[in-house]
Amino acid sequence: MNALSSQMAPQDWIALGLMALVPVLMVAAMYLIRREIKQAAGHAPVELPRSNATPLQLKTTGAQRAQWRMGRQRHPRAILDLTDDVETLLKRVKAGD
Repeated sequence: MNALSSQMAPQDWIALGLMALVPVLMVAAMYLIRREIKQAAGHAPVELPRSNATPLQLKTTGAQRAQWRMGRQRHPRAILDLTDDVETLLKRVKAGD
């Protein structure tokens, strides 16, 4: 070890010191950031987003849609109601964009 240290110039020692300092500064920065986040979370009240969407009235009920999924609903009127519901939902989604 003495042979290695005797061959090193002061600039080498400075470079090694700076390289050793980088992980220490990273740990300190992470600690400070975490502390700041915890402090900010403790002071700010949490508000849930409020939905201002109007209620949606579909032509089919949940039971009718379940029967359609199981293949029990094949009446032409039910097909028209379902297509109207799909159009209504698509319009609502496009209006929300």
